[in-house]
Amino acid sequence: MPSRDPMLDLLSADGPDPEHAEALMLYGRLVGTWKISNRYRFPDGEWRTAGGEWRFGWALGGRVVQDVLFCPDFHGRFPGTTVRMYDVTTGRWQITWISPKLPSYFHQVGRPDGAGGMIQEGTDAGGRRSRWTFTDVTPASFHWQGFGAGPEGEFELFQEMHATRE
Repeated sequence: MPSRDPMLDLLSADGPDPEHAEALMLYGRLVGTWKISNRYRFPDGEWRTAGGEWRFGWALGGRVVQDVLFCPDFHGRFPGTTVRMYDVTTGRWQITWISPKLPSYFHQVGRPDGAGGMIQEGTDAGGRRSRWTFTDVTPASFHWQGFGAGPEGEFELFQEMHATRE
């Protein structure tokens, strides 16, 4: 059996940084493994659905929640990762999503949505505005939606996932 990569030992953390644990639980409550039902609108306008897995974990001294999303049933879709860093100076989350094989990346800022969920807003690789939301968040499930700016600047849904904790 191969030994664990020493870099991964430095990357991972056992839990939230105790100094900011309460604030870190905004996304920290997602730490674990989730089964997802993923619905995605492809460039041809057609919606396709696939199952997948979304894993969240603590990283970088417990000040980061990092995830890996994998939907093997989307032909040509590859794993991606999101790094969510809590900025102690602003109380907001600095967020970067990457999927190198596509390639795809987003930069966003996250915050509580006032209703028990989270909202992230920023831009995609082409500089278009984006919004991602986590709603109906419970210890056992959540609903995620991804929106991109349409031709008139309004947000249009391009992806949604329903997650259930394993």
